Amino acid sequence: MGRGRLREMFQMGIATVGRRGLLAGVAGVFLFATTSFAPPVSLDAYVLNPIYGCDGVTPLADGSWVMIIGSGDNVINPMQTWGPGYFIADSVTGDDIILAIVPIDSLFGSGTFGVTITYDSSLVNYVYIRYFDTTNWPIGGTVCWGTSKIFAPTVYLGVAEVRFDPDGSLYSTNVNNFVAIPEPSTANLLVLVGGMILAIRASTKRQTGVSS
Repeated sequence: MGRGRLREMFQMGIATVGRRGLLAGVAGVFLFATTSFAPPVSLDAYVLNPIYGCDGVTPLADGSWVMIIGSGDNVINPMQTWGPGYFIADSVTGDDIILAIVPIDSLFGSGTFGVTITYDSSLVNYVYIRYFDTTNWPIGGTVCWGTSKIFAPTVYLGVAEVRFDPDGSLYSTNVNNFVAIPEPSTANLLVLVGGMILAIRASTKRQTGVSS
């Protein structure tokens, strides 16, 4: 898909914050910032086919969670564990970094999402997604989940684009127990992003003359 067409489709369902800033869906996006002097990369991340849930036929519901994860190498490292048999959903190991946590928003049809994020090019050479068949946050209990393949974005003038399902739909083929351990930084980001989205809505209402 061409960049121009993709951005046109993004603009139909996503509010733009800044010229090349975050494109946030109505349900919100949690960004994990890194500090560096390396040139940032603006990444268009999306899937065009439904991501399917536990039964293999039902697309993930809007509000189900997708984590965009960066890595210095082309290895998908596992999540952290808590005791025997429990995983922590919003965790990484090795050199992996959670770049953003975004909701399924059906931007390109049921079970899809599209978002633009910014990442530190000194830390990230590859990206992949980890997705969950649940709308609960924090993620806990028995949950179906999966990951995409890992991709090396082609960066041109600070901009890159990755479609995470070039071979067709992704499936939630793993089933595991998760323990919900909210991180303080994640909680703070929830509040900040929620306020940002509310500000966008208020601005839109003022422009259109719609009252609350």
